[in-house]
Amino acid sequence: MNLKVRNIIILWCIFVLMLLGTTIYNSVDFTEAEAVYVDFTKVEPQVKKTPNPEVFRLAVSSVISPTETVKGYRPLTEYFEEKLGRKVELVQRKTYGEINDLIEQGEVDLAFICTLSYVEAERTFGARLVSVPQVQGSAVYRSIVITRKNSGIETLEDLRGKRFAFTDPMSFSGRAAMIGELANIGEKPEKYFSSIIYTYSHDNSVKAVLDGIVDSACIDHMVYDYHAFLYPEITNQLQIIHSSPEVGNPPVVVGVNTSDEEFQMLRRLLLNMHNDEKGKIALQSLLFERFVMADDMTYDYIRDLLNKTEIDYNVK
Repeated sequence: MNLKVRNIIILWCIFVLMLLGTTIYNSVDFTEAEAVYVDFTKVEPQVKKTPNPEVFRLAVSSVISPTETVKGYRPLTEYFEEKLGRKVELVQRKTYGEINDLIEQGEVDLAFICTLSYVEAERTFGARLVSVPQVQGSAVYRSIVITRKNSGIETLEDLRGKRFAFTDPMSFSGRAAMIGELANIGEKPEKYFSSIIYTYSHDNSVKAVLDGIVDSACIDHMVYDYHAFLYPEITNQLQIIHSSPEVGNPPVVVGVNTSDEEFQMLRRLLLNMHNDEKGKIALQSLLFERFVMADDMTYDYIRDLLNKTEIDYNVK
């Protein structure tokens, strides 16, 4: 194993341990129903704020938990504060849709969001794509469907009448990819599955499958890879039965009211982070190699899916 590969593995371990911590083993109160929301955390109250030019508001869609996301993004906020000469405030919400609302309303200056969230934000109010993170040399990822090895489930067809976990109503890897697969055979999840729960994090979906709360779940493949590397005793009990086509990594975006000057400034700041020592530290804390220019066409699969499939984000 060469030094570069070893260093990458070490950084992955440090970051994932920091993010996952004890959350994967914490007790989660799942309630099975037709479509149930599970509130795992309390996040910042939804109070409309007047823009403050002295404060730069950075929004992040949580993949694990709000508290642990703050830890992971702290070096990035500190880097931005130094480069921008402004106080940086990290903003989170429970759902991806709520983050999109903040972008549309101009209440945040920059946002790290999921892929489907970007496609919707670009389509509905003209959100602009700044850049995407590169991870392990790639700017794309995919959704996977997992089950327990002893479940008797080997294909998507075997999931009929089973209990299923989604992460967020506006998640590609954690929901829309599966809805698209079912649409291909003329089915909808509400009728195909016996029950659905929303976990609001990919690691909680892994836990739900492992603990037998649900029979299967769709998640981000990188989260599964994290578990496979750090907790092989967990993934040794699981199996992947399906993978989606690859799509662009979750991007960084700004709202339509962002000036061209600020847009270009933020893009340069992100694209040059890997050339700065403090920038490298911030990237390493997020397990990103660098930020790269995004290829908007890598999100076309999601656009096609939305054009062919009706997806309701308000599934309360």
